[in-house]
Amino acid sequence: MTRSAADQRWMQRAHALAHNGRWNTAPNPRVGCVIVHEGLAIAEGWHAMCGGPHAEVHALGQLDPHDARLSSSTAYVTLEPCHHFGRTPPCSALLIERGVERVVIGMQDPDPRVAGSGIEGLRAAGVEVTVLDDQFGGRWLNRRFLSSLERGRPWVVLKCAISEDGFADPPRTSEERGSLPITAPALRRLTHQWRAEEQAILVGAGTVDTDNPRLDVREANGPNPFPVVLDPQGRTSPQAHVYAHPGAVVLGGPEGLPDHVVRLEAPEKGAIETVLAHLQQAECRSVLVEGGPKTLAGFLESGMWDEARWCMGSKPTRGGMRAPALPSGAALRGSHPFGDDQVRYFVNPASLALTGHAPAPTLALPLPA
Repeated sequence: MTRSAADQRWMQRAHALAHNGRWNTAPNPRVGCVIVHEGLAIAEGWHAMCGGPHAEVHALGQLDPHDARLSSSTAYVTLEPCHHFGRTPPCSALLIERGVERVVIGMQDPDPRVAGSGIEGLRAAGVEVTVLDDQFGGRWLNRRFLSSLERGRPWVVLKCAISEDGFADPPRTSEERGSLPITAPALRRLTHQWRAEEQAILVGAGTVDTDNPRLDVREANGPNPFPVVLDPQGRTSPQAHVYAHPGAVVLGGPEGLPDHVVRLEAPEKGAIETVLAHLQQAECRSVLVEGGPKTLAGFLESGMWDEARWCMGSKPTRGGMRAPALPSGAALRGSHPFGDDQVRYFVNPASLALTGHAPAPTLALPLPA
């Protein structure tokens, strides 16, 4: 195996480690680290929680501070090591202090506090540095972080359950309330896992009125996202479940909301842009949109979306509210079967300008029973 091929292989391992931090690192990026000596990994780590040890610190912490192997070892890190004091000390200084011979970096950090200074600091100290800017999936790994830093808005994921005959909400009587299932329970558990991977979850007033959802992660593992409600007409009830969350945000909204709810003034136009601007300011890197067809269509028409996850049911509803249509240019990344149901993953082609390659989707199995 050539040195370049070895670098790519070990960086793929670092990417896999970084995924372990998918639940609690935001607003920080996901980072993995592998330390390799004579072709063997001698330590591994990942950034597990915002404010906690970075991946390099976690990996080096597994080795004796005076381990002589480090002087002939390579550290593979998915993102440029920080070179500043933030919530934790700089990782570049630790790598230098511990005498690591070589550092291979997956990509430069766009954060202005880093932005190449980590690479420069390592090289100035005599450390050999290689940057794999074109590593497959490198930018996709931190698409949420990059969207916020480079585009100035959160990464937007759309989710919709669609019946075999193309409806997103089954027909119901005026008295029927609550979510009416279109897909099997196993697929519903997957969608709860998706919730845990994003910081915020957004719905429209119609969903709150009809379903009164909790929008939590009760059928999976991970933290609950904070709810965001689009309610420019003030239609929702202040007693709705979503407003009990301490981080709840509403655009418009009714009178009598709990004091902890952040209320945004509803503009005449540009509700989506207003909400995304607020989330960006609050360092929210990503939002899962689980609203009804009208809310989803609004994001699709505005172009302010990045991924679409269409949960395709195998049974017809014979009526109801039609699912929104994806733009003709939406790129299909792949699909997964769930019994007779299926998930189809799409990407906005404009988003690929940010991330480059979008690897085929994989499932974090096993799903909760």
